[in-house]
Amino acid sequence: MRLSSLIVMLAALAAVPAQAQDARRGRQLYETHCLSCHYEHVHERARERSRVRSLDDLQKQVKAWGELTGQAFTREDLDDIVAYLNESHYHLAK
Repeated sequence: MRLSSLIVMLAALAAVPAQAQDARRGRQLYETHCLSCHYEHVHERARERSRVRSLDDLQKQVKAWGELTGQAFTREDLDDIVAYLNESHYHLAK
């Protein structure tokens, strides 16, 4: 009986979609914690001059700059900031 209950519970959890990235929240975080050091135009440089070529690159850059400036971003914060920057500037394939 317990094993079948566990299987049902695990199946139900697997059916729940992962939390989506929230670009609106990412924009708020960006404007609060990032905008004071560099303005939005920094993300508008030519692709060949950018260090960001993928969503993974963007995630690494946001994380690195956050750590460098002492920001304690959670994984959710990073995902949301990346979602905002990708939606507003980078338009990288997901």
